[in-house]
Amino acid sequence: MLSCKKIYKSYNTTNMGSNTVIDNVDLTIQKGELIALKGPSGSGKTTLLNLISGLDNITSGEIIFENHNLTLMNNDELSYFRNKNIGIIFQFFNLLNDLTVIENISMPLLLRGVSRKTAYNKALELVKELDLVERENYKTSLLSGGESQKVAIARSLITEPRIILADEPTGNLDAENTEKIIKLLINSCKAFNSSLLIVSHDENIIKHFNTVYKLDSGKLSS
Repeated sequence: MLSCKKIYKSYNTTNMGSNTVIDNVDLTIQKGELIALKGPSGSGKTTLLNLISGLDNITSGEIIFENHNLTLMNNDELSYFRNKNIGIIFQFFNLLNDLTVIENISMPLLLRGVSRKTAYNKALELVKELDLVERENYKTSLLSGGESQKVAIARSLITEPRIILADEPTGNLDAENTEKIIKLLINSCKAFNSSLLIVSHDENIIKHFNTVYKLDSGKLSS
């Protein structure tokens, strides 16, 4: 479903020339495949997710999602494509703090033109599943880190995306909630036949995945 071919990413630094972050990575993700990505801090894991989602531009190579070449799309085309196909769980949430929990979760559907009633009803199902009912009308600026994490996860699931890219999605959760969230992500992907690429340092999470890759110094290995 998704193929990364020889993708390379480097950043120019003022005094030290270029800094290679992703070094000629090849990665294929099949429809419905569940993949964990591990590696030390600073190895390029978040950068790789940002490249796959089109939030950052590759230096060379290409990223193909079925018959769509993401590396040839402009920003507007990428935004539209992400909304239709990709769910992203950011490490630092990226919530809209002026909006309520239910509004944040509903936003991807509202951007599609789905009616507010329909979007809110679907968001409410996720609010109940994630034990956020008492917080549904809270501004997200008033939430704890764990609650914000759950809102970010619900927002990624509401569109039933073709692929979910999850960057340390349980980093602010305790062990019980971590297990619940991982099972929710995996079961949701199985129900929608979606793919999941999750970044994690937690071996208790990684054990749930049959396919595990390691990224170290920008190089990918199995």
